[in-house]
Amino acid sequence: MKTLRTTATLLALVASAGVARADDVADEADLHFELGAERYRARDYRGALEHFLASNRLVRNRNVLFNIARSYEQLGRFPDAHRYFSLALEGEADVAARENITNALQRIAPNVAVLQVTTEPPGATIYIDRRDLGSRGASPRSLAFAPGTARVIAELEGYETVTSSPVALRQGAVIPVALRLRRIVGTLGVESNVASAQVRVDLENAPVACATPCDLDLAPGRHTLILSADGFRTARREVVVEAQRRASARVELVAQTGSVVVNADERGALVEVDGRPAGFTPAVLDIPVGRRRVRVSMEGFRAVDQEVAVDAAAQRTLDVQLRTVEEVSAASRATESVEDAPGSVSIVTGRELRAMAYPTIAEALRGVRGVYLSDDRLYPSVGFRGFGRPGDYGNRVLVLVDGHPTNDNWINSSYVSFDARSDLEDVERIEVVRGPGSVLYGTGAFSGVINLVTRSRGVTNGVDVGLGTNEFGVARARVGLRHRFEGDAGIWVSLGGAMGGGRDFVLPTLAQPAMGARPEVPSELRGVDGFTSGTVTGRAWYRALTLQWLLNTRNKVFPGAVYGSAPGDARNHLADTRGLLELRFEPRLSQTVQLLSRAFFNRYDYASVLIPEDDPRGYRRETFTGSWTGAELRLVLEPARWLRLSVGGEGQYHFDVRQRGDEFNVGSPNSTYLDEQRPFGIAAGYLSAEVIPSQRFRVSLGARADWYSTFGATVNPRLAVIFRPWANGNFKVMGGSAFRAPSIYELYYNDGGVTQIRGDNLRPETIYSGEVEYTHRFATNWSALVTGYVNYIDQLIALRDVRPAGAMQDVSQYANTEAPILTVGGEAEVRREWRRGWMFSASYSFQRSAYQQPASTTAAARLREVPNAPEHLFSVRAAAPILPDVLTGMLRLSFEGPRWDRNDRADDPGQQRTDPGLILDVVASGRAQRYGLRYAVGAYNVFDWRYAVPLSREYSDRLTAMPQSGRTLLVSLSAEIR
Repeated sequence: MKTLRTTATLLALVASAGVARADDVADEADLHFELGAERYRARDYRGALEHFLASNRLVRNRNVLFNIARSYEQLGRFPDAHRYFSLALEGEADVAARENITNALQRIAPNVAVLQVTTEPPGATIYIDRRDLGSRGASPRSLAFAPGTARVIAELEGYETVTSSPVALRQGAVIPVALRLRRIVGTLGVESNVASAQVRVDLENAPVACATPCDLDLAPGRHTLILSADGFRTARREVVVEAQRRASARVELVAQTGSVVVNADERGALVEVDGRPAGFTPAVLDIPVGRRRVRVSMEGFRAVDQEVAVDAAAQRTLDVQLRTVEEVSAASRATESVEDAPGSVSIVTGRELRAMAYPTIAEALRGVRGVYLSDDRLYPSVGFRGFGRPGDYGNRVLVLVDGHPTNDNWINSSYVSFDARSDLEDVERIEVVRGPGSVLYGTGAFSGVINLVTRSRGVTNGVDVGLGTNEFGVARARVGLRHRFEGDAGIWVSLGGAMGGGRDFVLPTLAQPAMGARPEVPSELRGVDGFTSGTVTGRAWYRALTLQWLLNTRNKVFPGAVYGSAPGDARNHLADTRGLLELRFEPRLSQTVQLLSRAFFNRYDYASVLIPEDDPRGYRRETFTGSWTGAELRLVLEPARWLRLSVGGEGQYHFDVRQRGDEFNVGSPNSTYLDEQRPFGIAAGYLSAEVIPSQRFRVSLGARADWYSTFGATVNPRLAVIFRPWANGNFKVMGGSAFRAPSIYELYYNDGGVTQIRGDNLRPETIYSGEVEYTHRFATNWSALVTGYVNYIDQLIALRDVRPAGAMQDVSQYANTEAPILTVGGEAEVRREWRRGWMFSASYSFQRSAYQQPASTTAAARLREVPNAPEHLFSVRAAAPILPDVLTGMLRLSFEGPRWDRNDRADDPGQQRTDPGLILDVVASGRAQRYGLRYAVGAYNVFDWRYAVPLSREYSDRLTAMPQSGRTLLVSLSAEIR
């Protein structure tokens, strides 16, 4: 009875809380409600349920739902009762009513199985077992059932329908069912011309969906892509996405630009923006807004890098001052300023190389202080500071290409003409270091070092082609390719060739009859000086790895009268082929340690055909093949800011060292007079230190020990003290020694004892040097230099006449001479660096070389003057703009004093002096940047000055000097395609 009274009270309260509707439907709903309440009080729960359901269909009401639930409960239909109690609870605000409904649910729970259905995302429509039975509401939702099994079906617009596996319904249990709905999407690939552009969908203020390039999963239908990036205008693109399909869209962004004016104190400097060429100074550039890296560079100057903030609303001005490149790497194998280098250094800049259109290394070195040239029409060679013996072919000078020695391993000759390379277009500068350099490079770096610095990693992409002519009809052609890749990688390679007919010679002394010579030898030789040459060179790099290569070949016809050959016979010729391949690995291991390692392979081939003067029907053929490989490992340590240490070692093995001589005769058997294979090895270790206690003072010292399987070991030190007593002054005090190992030719060449036998117990030559140099800078562009030096050469290797036991006549043999050579000299130079097309340099060199002979030397054994050692050298070089940016005029006036010939022994005929040489070279050159053209036209030896240089003892006794080139015209043209 108590329960009945409580129920009646609740029904009355519910009835009084009903919402009246002023229409027929409301009246009908109220009537059904009243009838339902009456049937409920009469305990006709089925009848009550019928009327409550009808009322709820007419006007939905939470209170009616509650009465429906109570009716189901009275009928024992607990799952239905639970469902309607749950519906009544939704949105109920009255505290007392919520409490009553909650109590009712708890009361029913033991009689039903409750499914707690959740979905991801929420809001999905819930079905049980079948969709046609109608939905059970939206997730999340709790549903009550009688014991058994059921499947839950979830459905949400834009998502695939999900059906659960059968769920076991246990009475009194709460069973959670979680369903994840998979979105119905299409895939859209988004690309842009700007990497990492931000992508938003439909709304500008929407979260960033991704960054290009990327894939988006979007609901099917029409969408708007909105792309943005710093420095670019926002771009929009309408797209249509289809379900389960992939599409792509590319959106182009247009850069916002600002104006930047770039000025430099040199016109025509290249301007690069973020690594890409943008113009030449002075330039007004439209540059994308944002922070940009602007680089201004010009050949012969140190590049300037600056970061510029570019704004669309303002014009920026960038004023740049370029400084001339005064850096050298050959003096200590580390890039440093010329003033800090522990040596006397000159640089032939790229500006000068282009302005004078030098065809060869030798021509580029003419006029460099302390340097003089010789050309016997076999091989041009270079002498340093009063020492360059006839016939040594530069084997006391080391020529490097980016630090790699290029001298051969037969005579140790250096190559400075078309026998080195067919042009200098790939050379950025030439470094000339006077004095001994064995502490860095070992043998060959005796009198000086010449280092060709080729194209750097900062090359611009493009192709260049060139044509030229010089020196008596020499024609040159080349093609080159340059390309830089992402990630500090790139390659450049070039192919060049040269060909010339050579000059004609008037040699009156050859026409003079002599014992064993043919009296019909003409004094004028024509068509016997031609050559052909070809070069392949290049470099590739990737980060710390560098691979460089060089292959050069030259075939040369020569006038004869050397090595007993017939003068004027065009069949006399020789061929040289040299190749190198070097791999470097130079990583910086830490802030204080750098590893410098390299492995290399070199090859040298020589072949000559000589027509004998005494029997021109036959010929002699001599060949040499040399192959060697090696490796070097060096550590550079900087344990403190004031100290840098270099320690390293090098090994070489010359595994193919073969010289051969064959004689081919008419009417008699052919013969081989020389066939020797002489492999040898080299090992070296070195240590150097650079101490910098202050900005005004530094000390460089080091030593190197070399071991040769041919003679043994030698140790050579070097010391340099550099200090700046005042801001514009720079003192260098330097001393050291160097050696030259006896060459394979000097050690082992033997023509069967006819004219020459092999050397006997040869020891290396040694030079001891001391020097003081002072440089004063008067202004930014002007400087003056004075230097004094002493060189002492001991154990000089030279040809001497000997008479073997049982022989009827003397033959030649290389031997260490007993008379050292002392050279005392001084140099002065005034220089104005390149600025706006202007340049000036004037230098004078005095160098006096003399044999130091003991007083006990007999008159018959005494030596005269040192041959091929001019005492005076003078040079002026000047450049001026004729038409700014279009045409530059440059001249070079060089003077080389008289030289004593080879007859330095007392038993020789009288020693004679050659005439001095005064050579004026004038060239007009320029470039048309817009078209990528560079051009030059001029003349060398404008005065057609006639002079000669001494020849070695290998030449005929009737020929002691060789005339040098007269007036020659020069024309060159190159085109660059970027």
